[in-house]
Amino acid sequence: MDLLNKLKPSSREASLGIILLIAVGVTGLINPRFLTGDGTRDLLTSTSVVALLAIGITPVVVMRHIDLSIASTVGLTAWLIADICAKNPDFTWVHCFIIGPIVGALVGVLNGLLVAGLRLPSLVVTLGTLYIVRGLVYVISNSVDYNAQEMPPSLIEDLGQKVFFGLLPFTFSLVIIFMVLVAYFMKYAKSGRDAYAIGSNPPAADLVGLKVFRRTFLAFVFSGTMAGLAAVFYLMRFAQVDSTAFYGQELAVVAACVIGGVSIFGGTGTVVGAVIGALLVQTIQGGLAALGVDAFWKSAINGLLLIIAIYADRVLAVRSEKRLLQQRIRERT
Repeated sequence: MDLLNKLKPSSREASLGIILLIAVGVTGLINPRFLTGDGTRDLLTSTSVVALLAIGITPVVVMRHIDLSIASTVGLTAWLIADICAKNPDFTWVHCFIIGPIVGALVGVLNGLLVAGLRLPSLVVTLGTLYIVRGLVYVISNSVDYNAQEMPPSLIEDLGQKVFFGLLPFTFSLVIIFMVLVAYFMKYAKSGRDAYAIGSNPPAADLVGLKVFRRTFLAFVFSGTMAGLAAVFYLMRFAQVDSTAFYGQELAVVAACVIGGVSIFGGTGTVVGAVIGALLVQTIQGGLAALGVDAFWKSAINGLLLIIAIYADRVLAVRSEKRLLQQRIRERT
């Protein structure tokens, strides 16, 4: 209880929660099944992968960076897990939960070394690794795909179908656990507070002696590790994988973060907001699907929401800077 009391939602997160409830209500009016137990389970299950990835990249975005390689990392890791399990029929869900984060962490190490070590722009670096990793999937897969028959039954049938309290899928219960742990770390651990300081003013962070290299490097490793774990969630959700797995979904994750209040300009945002943002995006997509909206327009609306969220974030940042400047002027006079 003490942990939960320390993580009370901010006014911004509370506002997002209200918007989410309104979106759920409107979608429920459009499609009554959306508000049933099955509809709720479908929403939470389908949101799990994006929500976990949003948790993973939140520290990266807070530090004024971006990781566009996450979707490709999910695709590569999911295919490798399926391939290894197909060749080792005695493997269980435990092996999947070990292989996934390790593969993802390796991609994170590469990103971290290039961004933190060589001080290259994260946008350019992770865009490059996005194409490298996706190309690697195409090469090693050789057009081979896998389905549930080649994967561990303990992963697909046992954990993949497991539901708590009749509503909460196993995957989303893990999302909640990670959300609480990372939120606590970001708010109370020195490393977490340093991430906000680095994102707010990187040159100043260097001058005051913050461990910018270590924090940035570990943030990318964490993002990659979460992408590897998300690959396991992907297999549990879809029970099949090919070379196009999770193709082009990186912007959906970025949109979830930004809509959830994680500033693309760095220094602000929480994983709680990112998860709410993921739920909100998925709910809107569910409503659009119920209306029979074309896939192109669903993607276009996602992009529009992202632009609006970035614009709103910038407006709030400018207003905050003006208030701070006015306060300093009053203090001097």
